[in-house]
Amino acid sequence: MNARIRELRKTLDLSQKEFADKIGLKQNAISYMEKKDATVTEQNIKAICSQFCVSEDWLRTGKGNMFIESDRKQKEFFAIFDELSPILQDYLIHTARDLLDAQAKMKPHGS
Repeated sequence: MNARIRELRKTLDLSQKEFADKIGLKQNAISYMEKKDATVTEQNIKAICSQFCVSEDWLRTGKGNMFIESDRKQKEFFAIFDELSPILQDYLIHTARDLLDAQAKMKPHGS
């Protein structure tokens, strides 16, 4: 698991300090977790998975995909949305509703 924590951090392009800040820890805690055979607490596993939309199965065993894709996309979308001005947020909501209407019209009946 220790190598996967490092791999995740590198994939996210975060320093140990940045990674630690996002899950409420200090940089030295991440340094320790990345060391071979270091113990990682349940609380830290849950925090990592929750904050970064990481599959707990992947983190623990290396099996499956690193990220839980739908959660990751949703977090990314909301992070972008929060950075927009109120006017652009309203525009985006309106556009999303238009896209939903268009999608509904494209679906064949009965599916």
